[in-house]
Amino acid sequence: MWLHNVRIRLTLSKKQIERRERTRIYLHIMTNPLGYLKAVSSAGIDQWGKKPEEWEQGASGYGKRFANILGQYSIQRTVTFGLSRALHEDNRYFNSGKRGIWSRTGYAVASGILARRNDGTRHLSISQLRGVASGAFLSRSWQPSSQHSAGDGAVSFGLTMASNMVFGVVKEFLPDLGRAITKKHKIESKVGKSPN
Repeated sequence: MWLHNVRIRLTLSKKQIERRERTRIYLHIMTNPLGYLKAVSSAGIDQWGKKPEEWEQGASGYGKRFANILGQYSIQRTVTFGLSRALHEDNRYFNSGKRGIWSRTGYAVASGILARRNDGTRHLSISQLRGVASGAFLSRSWQPSSQHSAGDGAVSFGLTMASNMVFGVVKEFLPDLGRAITKKHKIESKVGKSPN
């Protein structure tokens, strides 16, 4: 099983993260337009699913759902940032450098719950787990009563952790897709040129 050895050594190119770099990454994450796009789409999915039902449909309900997603995201990232700094954890994703779909997928999924330490080993990411849990459970305080239970917080936590793992897989294989598209484009360009 891919979690049997969580103390995976990293290559030297994956150096430890400095405080300034960590802060720069945090500020980038908090202002990244993709984060807002994610909130827009998540709020749209919740609007479509009428979740929670107490938040009406229309612009007002959508606004509440959007603010809810942004609030959870902000808590999650801020707690993760603070704890990762204190615990010397690096939650950035680095491609595995492995071969084979299963070993790469296992590495990518594990990266959703693992963080790098200064010594280059990977351990369970306390900062990531607590950050996601904080966002999931603290957001219960502003949500309607139908969403106040610990079970609702646990579902939110589980969905967020699962999406982190899925995005790890995307990050692992997306460069391959980009290279395949570029290679295909170069081949088509060469074929399209005929010697006159």
